Amino acid sequence: MKNFTTLLFVVCSITGFAQKQEVLDKLAVYGITAETLGTGLQDHDAIHSFDIDITTNNGTKNIIEVGHFNPLVPIGERWTLITVNGKTPSKKEIKKFNKAHNTKQPDINGEISDDSWKIAKETGDEIVISFKYNKESLPKKFDFLANCTGKAFISKKTKRLVKATFTNDGPLKVKIFNVSKLEMIIDYHYIKEEKLYVMDTQHLDMQVKLLGQLVEVEELNEYYHYKKVK
Repeated sequence: MKNFTTLLFVVCSITGFAQKQEVLDKLAVYGITAETLGTGLQDHDAIHSFDIDITTNNGTKNIIEVGHFNPLVPIGERWTLITVNGKTPSKKEIKKFNKAHNTKQPDINGEISDDSWKIAKETGDEIVISFKYNKESLPKKFDFLANCTGKAFISKKTKRLVKATFTNDGPLKVKIFNVSKLEMIIDYHYIKEEKLYVMDTQHLDMQVKLLGQLVEVEELNEYYHYKKVK
């Protein structure tokens, strides 16, 4: 029985590796690597500063946070909250923002699980790759993605990564919210001179339970003023 279990593990490992390699070979045609799909999730090796507008709406309340990211300062201090609804943020708002964004983990890379790689769809116009992240590799603000299935959409015409989507595999928690349904869409643009993808927008649509009722909560993150600083 032990030998059979060992054999099964080896067979599954080989199959998983072959599946991953097939997907990576496909991506290589478009100049895309596994690391590309972690773009924007990692703080530790970021080379750009940028500004961010975070708009959160729960149907009755709208909050707009303006922040700044600077990779030249120590990890844990790189994200700064500038304003909340146009006003100087309170200590409570700063603490909440720091808890959500500033991580003290030294090596976060959005690593994809080896056995999760799949070619979800391929047409004459695009190829869609599905994948899942290893939880221990994710920054705190994105740890919920470990309970989601991601899909990367690649244009065959431009040979570029266009967007990524994430949908939850079950109930999860995002920030303070208990979420029953989630969809996140990330739109990218490509900096040709640097051969680098950066995020343009990140749209998060969630069904959450508040005071015993299901409520739609939307969060839109808009990234701009990218500046190479190292």
